[in-house]
Amino acid sequence: MKNYKLEITYDGTSYSGWQIQKDDRTIQGCIEKAIKKFLKIESVNLVGSGRTDSGVHANNQTANIALSTNMNCDQIRKAINANIPNDIFISKCKEIDLDFNSRFDALKREYIYYITNDFSPMKRFYFWQNNRIFDKDELVKCANLMIGKNNFSLFSKASSETKNKICIIYESSWTFNEDSFSYRIVGNRFLQHMVRLIVGTMLEVSLGRITFDDFKSMLKCKEIKAKAVRAPARGLFLNKVYYE
Repeated sequence: MKNYKLEITYDGTSYSGWQIQKDDRTIQGCIEKAIKKFLKIESVNLVGSGRTDSGVHANNQTANIALSTNMNCDQIRKAINANIPNDIFISKCKEIDLDFNSRFDALKREYIYYITNDFSPMKRFYFWQNNRIFDKDELVKCANLMIGKNNFSLFSKASSETKNKICIIYESSWTFNEDSFSYRIVGNRFLQHMVRLIVGTMLEVSLGRITFDDFKSMLKCKEIKAKAVRAPARGLFLNKVYYE
């Protein structure tokens, strides 16, 4: 038995997220189905670095899988790609230590959220198309506030069963271009819907609908009248997973 580390790119538009589900089409499900098909086995366990929500994309998701096969890494990569839809692609496959776990060994994860005021059919699945006028200074202030350790209970899905809501954010910044802007965040871990709730709420602050003090209170987990607002899934990309 050997352990293989996969680097995966995918367009999440047509999928119900990363994690395998009984009745829905998922990224993990498609890859596992492909591996079972060409290796002619009944069970596999593909471990992802983390779950992405329905409609969320990945520039570089990392996963690992233990397999018993005489195929080399390039043959495995090509065989998976030949048996999965063309909106998923295995860019790299390499053998790694048997004790490597893509989820628990990850040190940091990086997400980028894209927004544009340039309405285009070509961008509709990969940007939040939004032509409101945002206060960039307020966005920068909110981003700077994110750095450090905080309880993100008010920036996570209410029905989430995750008990530990403490996350450490290492980097948080906005980049502004002529017809688009993006938010980049790097943290040790992320909760369900967390990045989308952060982005959506920051934009509400920049529009004057939520005060900066209220945003700060939410980050300190203080119950206030204002509620976090969730941005659409389509603008969000898992960009990179960091290991030692």
